[in-house]
Amino acid sequence: PSCDPEIGKDHRKAAPCHRPHPHTRMKKVQPIAAGVAPRHPSTGPRSAQGKARSSMNALKTGLYAKSLIIPGEDPAQLDALTEEYFRRYRPVAPAERDQVDVLVRSVWTLRRLGVAEAQVWSHEIDTASELNPNAPLGQAFLHCDRALSRLQRSVNSTQRNYRDALRELERLQSLDLDPPPPDPPAPPPQEPPADPPVDPQPAETEPLTPPTQFVPSSSVPPASKVRIPFHKRGSRCLFTPREEFKSKYKQCPVCFPYSKYNHE
Repeated sequence: PSCDPEIGKDHRKAAPCHRPHPHTRMKKVQPIAAGVAPRHPSTGPRSAQGKARSSMNALKTGLYAKSLIIPGEDPAQLDALTEEYFRRYRPVAPAERDQVDVLVRSVWTLRRLGVAEAQVWSHEIDTASELNPNAPLGQAFLHCDRALSRLQRSVNSTQRNYRDALRELERLQSLDLDPPPPDPPAPPPQEPPADPPVDPQPAETEPLTPPTQFVPSSSVPPASKVRIPFHKRGSRCLFTPREEFKSKYKQCPVCFPYSKYNHE
């Protein structure tokens, strides 16, 4: 039916009306909350108890018993081999568990190839029409040499896988997956020592240079006056001042024209 009643009268012009089914539910897209950090892949447990518990998770799944067993093999032997390797290496991270899985699968394959080689020899010996009693193995080898060569190539390849996985597992376990220990808390700040009390009247200190003490003049004997000669020594000068000029000339102006004692 058409959504428009006018168009619905003419069936040739009627347009289909797409209405959602009443029982159809549309998926709602949950918005990402602001400030929520994105999820990061887990690196495994951190504590010793968690590591030991995580290393034994693969033993509980029964993975090896379901995927690696073929008719004629005992699942209990594979379980024992798996438990032995997981208890020996105790993998924690997913990469370590993968390498332990390669080790277990390689050892189990080598055991299977060893049984296959024995069965190849038995089959050739049992199916031989005329077996040489002096050289039964040589006669069987002439018929199964290609099968044994192909079997040996598989053994060599499995052994290489085992060595590579063991080397990678040792490298992974040598890495330090634990976070570094937190820094020790800083010591509380120490209060500065209290200042000693200040003396309001500081003690007098002696001066570096002692003061000059006054010496009374009576303690020092008076210095004797120096007699000033009037004429030069050895001079025959006859100049003699008159009485009124004796106080003016302390020395003879002829012998000592520039005397400092004159004209005082």
